[in-house]
Amino acid sequence: MATCKKGFTLIEILVAMTIFSVVMTAVYAGFSTGARVWRRGEKDMEAFRDVRVTLAIMSKELRCAFPEAGHLFYGEEKRIGRRNADRLEFFTVRQPLEPRRERVPVILKVSYYVDSARGGRGSVLKREEQIVTGRIPAKKELGDRRVRRNQIDMEKAWTCVIAEDVQSLDLEYSWGRRWIQFCEQGYGLPAVVRIKLDLEGEGRRAAPRRFETAVHIPLGPGEGPPRIEEINDNSRRQTRI
Repeated sequence: MATCKKGFTLIEILVAMTIFSVVMTAVYAGFSTGARVWRRGEKDMEAFRDVRVTLAIMSKELRCAFPEAGHLFYGEEKRIGRRNADRLEFFTVRQPLEPRRERVPVILKVSYYVDSARGGRGSVLKREEQIVTGRIPAKKELGDRRVRRNQIDMEKAWTCVIAEDVQSLDLEYSWGRRWIQFCEQGYGLPAVVRIKLDLEGEGRRAAPRRFETAVHIPLGPGEGPPRIEEINDNSRRQTRI
């Protein structure tokens, strides 16, 4: 009695394997693209949260700038290569961020500046705080003299990183007339400080991610700079606090 054996030919198996490979390749490509977009979105959201906290800290401290030390407000225009890396120093009445400190408002000298990241890869934004323990010289006592760091009694500085993957920090100041790129001691508290913080984009050729805010200082403005045409490069050479 004749028997009938059913099965697949070699050609049918090869065709099925080819179709399965094409389908799985498409599925994997879609999954990989979706995972990459999800990771990028998650990283962008994390960066947005970190920068929002950073700008909130800077804004609060600027709004609480100590008026009796307004003449010591200092903004330095700096560059690292082609990138803006400005520095800001001023006195404020806030709670220290240093963990071991008691959470009560004190007079702080705070500084914001761009520095190299640990290991030399990229740049970070650092915040430095010092608790003032001595008397701050009044403007009328100083005249045209500049205040040096050792002229004011302060505790040891505490520094922390408040933003990573920083490409540039650009600061501008206004006393109600026009924006300038620096603020010398003696100008007094500006009416508005504009902060532009750029973070590195995804990939080498990606555009930087910009975050910008303008902070209005309630107790400003001070006297402000002289007429703009009188400002020259020599006036920017000033000793920091």
